[in-house]
Amino acid sequence: MNAVIGLITRKIKTISSEVGFHAVGVTRFEIPEDAEQRFLKWREKGYAGDMQFLKNYEARRDQLLSEAAWAKSVIVLGVNYYQKEKNPEPPGPGFGKVARYAWGEDYHKAIRKRHETFINRLKTEVSAEARFLSSIDTRPLFERELAQRSGLGFIGKQNQLLSLQFGPWLFLSEILTDLELEEDAPHLGTCGTCRICIDACPTDAIVGPRELDATKCIAYHTIENPGEIPENVQSKMDKWFFGCDICLTVCPYTAKSKVTDWEEFRGLSLEGTVPGWVDMNAILSLKSQGEFRRKFKTSAISRINKKQAIRNAKVTLRNSNVIPAKAGI
Repeated sequence: MNAVIGLITRKIKTISSEVGFHAVGVTRFEIPEDAEQRFLKWREKGYAGDMQFLKNYEARRDQLLSEAAWAKSVIVLGVNYYQKEKNPEPPGPGFGKVARYAWGEDYHKAIRKRHETFINRLKTEVSAEARFLSSIDTRPLFERELAQRSGLGFIGKQNQLLSLQFGPWLFLSEILTDLELEEDAPHLGTCGTCRICIDACPTDAIVGPRELDATKCIAYHTIENPGEIPENVQSKMDKWFFGCDICLTVCPYTAKSKVTDWEEFRGLSLEGTVPGWVDMNAILSLKSQGEFRRKFKTSAISRINKKQAIRNAKVTLRNSNVIPAKAGI
């Protein structure tokens, strides 16, 4: 590898750390053929549910390849978002649980700000002529495979990236560039014979190693499903209102967790919420979609709409044996 390329790559990694990213790796830009074939077979089984962006994968892939035809390398970035659970039990009757990734500010918005800072510094300190394209969970990049190829961790049986430094609590994002950079060695770790996540899933959504049936997944139904939640899933949702962390919290790699130093992910102060919990009766009292949007505009909970939120709240209250405060619900 050319010494200048190695020097540029090390400079980029130094800047990424100074901007605040906790993990960084580099690999070549491509759509990994093995990952794509695995995905297409998975989708054929109907495991994608009603997620339209997955049904439209081919069109989105072709658009990306056209838009970034110049790209040679991918800078894969990781942000630790872990924070300790201050309230392992509901702070009061009628509270629903929220997945840890949504305790703080919407990660798309928080990471986008750092991407802008990172790219500005790259243009100033590395190359003013280089091209860069930001991706924060919005482009069909198979980012977990790219993260493993760039050495950030390995993909566990629950299909999430597992980091030796941070466990399963990394937000991934990418910067595509036309710079030719020094590639990192792939991470070759595996889960071995461990199947704790598979056995712990209350709905049996992890049907095999690295094979998740979204149509059985609590996170899918509370976030992505626009319609009614099947009764056999409702009865096993417990108090989950938005998302589910079970397969992550039971993973032995959670022992690697470190509290994040990003203030954006330390927990939002929203009326009717504490980090990890939302008051379901407050959800049922929302009068309009606009009120819902205003309440959760800084949170990833804004991914769903008022109708979905009320649907989830009703299930949570029923599973908690709590009678809604609002008559007629």
